[in-house]
Amino acid sequence: MSAPDPIAEIAGERERARAAGDPLVDVCILATSDGSSAPGARALVLRDVGPQGLGLLVSATSPKWRPLQTGRYECLLLWTSIRRQSRVRGALAPMPEPLVERYWGQKVHESRLLDLYYGTVHPQSSVVASPEEFRRGIEALRRQYPTPASVPRPEGLRGVYLVPHRIEAWHGSPDRLHDRHVYTRSGRGWREQSLVP
Repeated sequence: MSAPDPIAEIAGERERARAAGDPLVDVCILATSDGSSAPGARALVLRDVGPQGLGLLVSATSPKWRPLQTGRYECLLLWTSIRRQSRVRGALAPMPEPLVERYWGQKVHESRLLDLYYGTVHPQSSVVASPEEFRRGIEALRRQYPTPASVPRPEGLRGVYLVPHRIEAWHGSPDRLHDRHVYTRSGRGWREQSLVP
C-alpha cells in the first residue's frame, strides 16, 4: 500500500493554516549551502504548493541561486497555528512562464522595484555604501516606473518549483508526544516511515 501524498497533505495544511489566520502561511524558510561556507537561511514568499512542488520566485543574482540549482537546500514550512512543520528536500524545476507572469503580476510596487534593483543596480546581498544610497536607487527607479504595471520584469527573476524527493513532517501534540514521519519518493509514489519525535 502506498503512502499518502505528502505534497497534497502540505497543500491541505496550508489552507487550514490560512483559515486559522497563521501569519506565516505564505512564508517558507530556505536554507542553502554552497559547500564551502556556513549554510545560510532566509525567509521567502511561498507562491504555490501543488503536485509540481513548492513554487518560488527567486533572483538569479542572489547568493541562494547557485545552491538551489545544485540541490543544496532544505525548505522549512512552519505553521504554528495548526502545529505543523514540514522540511522539504529535492530538485529544482522551472515554473511555467504563464505562472511566473501571474506571480509577478501579484507583487506590490515596492517588491517589483526591488527585483528590478537587483537586476539593474546592485545584485541581492551585495555591499552598498549606505542605506541612503540604496533608497536613492529605489527612488530613482520609482520615478522612472511610477506604477506597478510600468515596472518591467527583470531578466534575472526566476520562477522555480522545489520538487520534493524527501519530506519530513512534524505534527505537534499538546502532550509533547509529537507525530513525526519521513516521506521519500519511491518510483511514482511515496514511502512513509515513522520517526521518533
